[in-house]
Amino acid sequence: MNNSQQRRLWIVVIGIHFAAVVIIGRLVAFQIIQGPYWKALGDSIGWVNVVARPDRGIIYDRNGTILAGNGADYQIGASPSLIVEADEMATALAPILQRPRNDIWEDLTADVPFVLLSGRVPADIAEAVRALPYDGLQIDPLPRRIYPQGDLLCHVLGYTDFDNIGGAGLEGYYQSELAGEAASDVRSISPLTPQDSVIAREGADLVLTIDRSIQYTVEEHLRQALIEYGAQTGTIIVMNPRTGAILAMASYPCYMPYEFYRTDEALLVNPAISKQYEPGSVIKLVTMAAALDSGTVTPQTTYYDAGLLEVGGHITYNWDRSANGTTDMQTLLTRSLNVGTATVATWMGAETYYNYMERFNFGRPTGIDLMSEAGGTLHLPGSEYWTESFLATNSYGQGIAVTPLQMITAIASLANDGYLMKPYVVEEIHRDDQVYRHEPTIISRPVSPETAHMINAMAINVVQDGVIMAHMDGYTIAGKTGTAQIPENGVYLSDATIGSFIGWIPADDPEIIVMVKLDRPTTEPWGSLTAAPAFASLAKELVVMLNIPPDAIRLQADVAEARGN
Repeated sequence: MNNSQQRRLWIVVIGIHFAAVVIIGRLVAFQIIQGPYWKALGDSIGWVNVVARPDRGIIYDRNGTILAGNGADYQIGASPSLIVEADEMATALAPILQRPRNDIWEDLTADVPFVLLSGRVPADIAEAVRALPYDGLQIDPLPRRIYPQGDLLCHVLGYTDFDNIGGAGLEGYYQSELAGEAASDVRSISPLTPQDSVIAREGADLVLTIDRSIQYTVEEHLRQALIEYGAQTGTIIVMNPRTGAILAMASYPCYMPYEFYRTDEALLVNPAISKQYEPGSVIKLVTMAAALDSGTVTPQTTYYDAGLLEVGGHITYNWDRSANGTTDMQTLLTRSLNVGTATVATWMGAETYYNYMERFNFGRPTGIDLMSEAGGTLHLPGSEYWTESFLATNSYGQGIAVTPLQMITAIASLANDGYLMKPYVVEEIHRDDQVYRHEPTIISRPVSPETAHMINAMAINVVQDGVIMAHMDGYTIAGKTGTAQIPENGVYLSDATIGSFIGWIPADDPEIIVMVKLDRPTTEPWGSLTAAPAFASLAKELVVMLNIPPDAIRLQADVAEARGN
């Protein structure tokens, strides 16, 4: 081997050693020095976070009609790098997306990987975009709550926002049950790793106590009553007094739950459970029940009606400014005499009277399964807001504030042997193949069955003998009207009232109790001439829809059953 060959050999050997040192150095750096970094990188690449999102539960009426379900809006996007006909595409998209053509063209030719061409759009627009013969467009579904019945039952259902959060009514109250629970897990992307399913807890379905057909009928009658009596707003509630089940609940004006984001926030509030008002004379049934139950009076007790009564510096007058002389309790209710009711309250005394008012659950929410229920306002003796005059004014419905639901719930106890039931709108919850049924719940028993029966008989006479247009052929009705002045800035308006009527059918064995409340009627100020006839008109349809037979047929059935036994 000559010198030249030896030099080349040494060069090769040295090169091999140098390469070996470099390789070993790189391996040491990769494995030891940079080992944690590469391990973390490998872990992040080899694993993925898998999220399973549940479908929101469906809301059904009592017969299985879907009231709230699930659908989708769509989002339109594009990848400018894939678009070769930007001019034509912009021209085609402009009328579909309702955007200026030049703005769309600028988006389609932008030097970015992706552009958003629209926010949420309905399915018909998404289909029109999908039909275009262009590449580079992307249509993505966005979950959306849908309401197939339009604005029917709007305040009871409430709405769900774009983040799947219920904002009112049932959607808000049952948010956790309806929304279900998402599930997530970190999974290896290796094909050699076993893959288990990630399963979310699906949202529960709700079945209501409300029948869609009855609700529609109630809403139509409310709209007609507002037009007929020139009222601005109003509420109707239909309840089963035996259980507290709500059969219908309507307030006007309503809104479209599907378009909650376009709606005035004031309309999203359910007036039947969230807005307070002074109830007026309808509360006289409660005052009389308290007086009877406490032994303060009997139906035959009399008082002297001088036409006015001073209590705590406040002078009470009868609504018609009459002075009726010696008057019994039935006449007091039938003629709705403020002086008489105030007199009876003073006979009871503050302690007894307000004890009964609390038994009837005034000043507290009923606990109905709807979002944002108000508690009403009842000032009690000892409170800084209570004055002695309230003992008189509260007895005939002034100086106290209630919600329509509180008022009908209290009166319903008088039609239910004295049992005050907790109102509810969800009959069943269906979750994970299990059915949870609502059990009627007693809130309190403010008066005895005997007292409730006496009030029932007196309320029948109020409808039969009073100036109340709530009569129905073939049916005996019990009930009471209310006409309340509207206070503003501490002064009662002289030209604005709230007319109401609460009645139950059949009076001797009630299956339904109905409240009609009309705000600021202009044809007549009195509940007896507005709310009461509206009740009668509605009740004529309800007894047919609910298969409530007339008194004579029920009596024949009772006689036949008795003979059979």
